[in-house]
Amino acid sequence: MQDTNKISLHHILPFIWTFLGAFIAAFSIRIFFMPNSLIDGGTVGLAMIAARVFGNQFLPAFLLLFNLPFILIAYRSIGKTFVIQIIAAVLSFALFLFLMPHIFHTPFIGSILEVVVIGGAILGVGLGIIIRFGGCVDGTEILGIIINRKKGFSVGQIVFSCNIFVFGLAGIVFQDWHP
Repeated sequence: MQDTNKISLHHILPFIWTFLGAFIAAFSIRIFFMPNSLIDGGTVGLAMIAARVFGNQFLPAFLLLFNLPFILIAYRSIGKTFVIQIIAAVLSFALFLFLMPHIFHTPFIGSILEVVVIGGAILGVGLGIIIRFGGCVDGTEILGIIINRKKGFSVGQIVFSCNIFVFGLAGIVFQDWHP
């Protein structure tokens, strides 16, 4: 009987940590990045660009939409366990992105350097927790894992290359290269 409880807690604990990481990451995006017209990289950044164009209330929907193809690819290429953790991370991140404006009403407005350093550190903690417990919230990380296995490029190189595209797209769409 006791072994069953240990197994259950062992399986549930990563999801609890993933939810906490998703909450922290969503806090950073909604309180620091979005009010200061900054974006993140990867599919999260693409979702933020689309949300700025079509309405910030659509950010969670865009996040789910842009990550869906990568989740399907991961299911076929990486494995079911990883995909379950990804789905939990992406869904909880989208949920917290939706709820965050209702929980915290005051954004952090400061210099770009303050926002990037403080907001980036908070985002890094949230994403780090999610990654530490087997998930991710960005399709470019999934793409990086798959390309790493097939071509040998590092996950970091793939994510960096994708981020160049995302930040370039943001500069083109918003006609502003500074943020």
